[in-house]
Amino acid sequence: MFKPTSAKDRINYGEVLMPPVGYKLERAIGTTYSLDLETLTAVSIALGLIEDTDSELINNPISMLSALQKISDRIVVFCEAGQIKLPSKANALCLTLEKMVVPVSVPFDQKINRYPAFHPKTWLLEYSNEEGERQYRFVVMSRNMTFDHSWDVACALDGDTTSSGEISAEPIAEFLKFLRKQLNKELINYSRQYSDLSYMIKTISQVRFHVENGFSECVIMPMGIGSASYDMASNWLFTENFHELVVMSPFLTGSVIEGFNDPGKTMTGTTRTLITRRSELPKITNGKASNFDVYVMKDDIIDGESSISDGEDEQSEQESGKQDIHAKIYVRRKYSTTDLFLGSMNASYAAIHSNIEMMIRLRTKNSVLNGEKFLNDIMGEDREGKKNPFELVSLDEIAGSDDTSLQDSVEQKIKTICRIKTAAAVMGNDGRYDVHITADIDHKIDGVIIRPLRSNKESELLPEMEFNSLDMLQLSEFYVVAATIDDCTLERVIMIPTSGIPEGRDAEIIKNVIKTRNQFIEYVAFILGDDYVQSFLENKKAAGGYGEWDQNSAMPAVYEKMLKTSVSDPDRLGEIQYITKAIEEEEIIPPEFREMYSVFCNTLGIKQV
Repeated sequence: MFKPTSAKDRINYGEVLMPPVGYKLERAIGTTYSLDLETLTAVSIALGLIEDTDSELINNPISMLSALQKISDRIVVFCEAGQIKLPSKANALCLTLEKMVVPVSVPFDQKINRYPAFHPKTWLLEYSNEEGERQYRFVVMSRNMTFDHSWDVACALDGDTTSSGEISAEPIAEFLKFLRKQLNKELINYSRQYSDLSYMIKTISQVRFHVENGFSECVIMPMGIGSASYDMASNWLFTENFHELVVMSPFLTGSVIEGFNDPGKTMTGTTRTLITRRSELPKITNGKASNFDVYVMKDDIIDGESSISDGEDEQSEQESGKQDIHAKIYVRRKYSTTDLFLGSMNASYAAIHSNIEMMIRLRTKNSVLNGEKFLNDIMGEDREGKKNPFELVSLDEIAGSDDTSLQDSVEQKIKTICRIKTAAAVMGNDGRYDVHITADIDHKIDGVIIRPLRSNKESELLPEMEFNSLDMLQLSEFYVVAATIDDCTLERVIMIPTSGIPEGRDAEIIKNVIKTRNQFIEYVAFILGDDYVQSFLENKKAAGGYGEWDQNSAMPAVYEKMLKTSVSDPDRLGEIQYITKAIEEEEIIPPEFREMYSVFCNTLGIKQV
């Protein structure tokens, strides 16, 4: 069930999101703490082109444009404000992602003396087939929407409105209601996002999900969403005794582990195991984990994958650039019953009491899963063997440490900046554009620089800021903020409501990608191909790599595909219309293609706008 080396136990991020065979994506609502815009593009490949997130298609701008055109108006992704990673190369297609992204700013919590984290990692997906049937998938994960390769966990639940599944979707509906309240009315795409959330709230209430793989019960647990929150602190995981307990959590609070360590929770033969990161060990010294076997990942397994912060409340990610555990799993057995908790909740005070989190609890029998079976899966039966990726550690020589760090202080500074009310306005200026930003502050904030995402023009954070003479593809609701304390600087992408962005900007994005007749033909081939991978390989072969096509042979093939598609799947022809409207140049779209396309549209009754 949890073997890292087993192909059937490993979950591929792209595959878990892809529509079932014969279905296509209708709507998707995602949540994450940290967001990598390049990862969101890869997710679009999975949802729009039904290809894996590590597909070669992600390196091809034509395929990326095709995917984003198909699904950018069908996805809403909520993330922690100030935790959007700056792309390595902010190309024009990044601007399309604005339609999907919603930053969430949770108010300051005096109890923990910091901002709670918006920390759930989920997907709710609606698929449809040609018969109009709908299927739904709810995915609960520990993984952020980034390319981090750390060890994570996920559980996908499938359901529909016609069957009598065991799992009520009411907690999901309550979670969506909370998300709808986080939408920013000032952002350009608010109306569409509000409509999608409202639709999914109404629809999901009628869906029942199924529990499988030997589990008899499943409870969905949204936390930190107000009156409909699940009270995790009162769950028997924290309040009752047990026979076996395994906690896998990358980030900790000493008091939480000390609670699990309480001798009063011990029964005959009780065992406790904690798997965490080496950097967290100082938090559980002085007897806080005296009844636990404590494991960390071996140094030779930690191989240096890049990441941004997990955003955990007590301490920002300090292992940047290294692979480690990131899964949050709790396996608790009492007598013959085992409860498996998984999702986004670390074993930390803020995660349990303050953060917005999403967990699920699955129940089964000891014969199916228990603590020992779980440990055998991830470590092997020989705990001291070379194949075990974890090693047992002693806490006797671990020194205690402060829970704060310089990077954490900069993270909190960025969180504060994200909660400043800001607004931007675009004004034309002799074929170029000026952007004026106002911030609800009365003085300059030291150590903070801001700039538009695709411009190098920057300003200190002032009550009023001006960015002059920008081109249309430098206009966006995405901005970059760089915050510095001492010698630590972090850059993040933030969103500022921006009025006055010209309607023609989306057309400029398309023209920035499709610059030649050959690229246009390639785009049409993607739309019309029997499957996108086959089209991509055909295109690549026809071009002798990624070079120029033999247009004389390519155009008749495109016409033939259009003819076949007009019979088998006429809706696909409608996908071409937006591109033909955006691109006016004859050197890119041949007049004969426009004439042929017009004939197809008139014959099939496709309205041309």
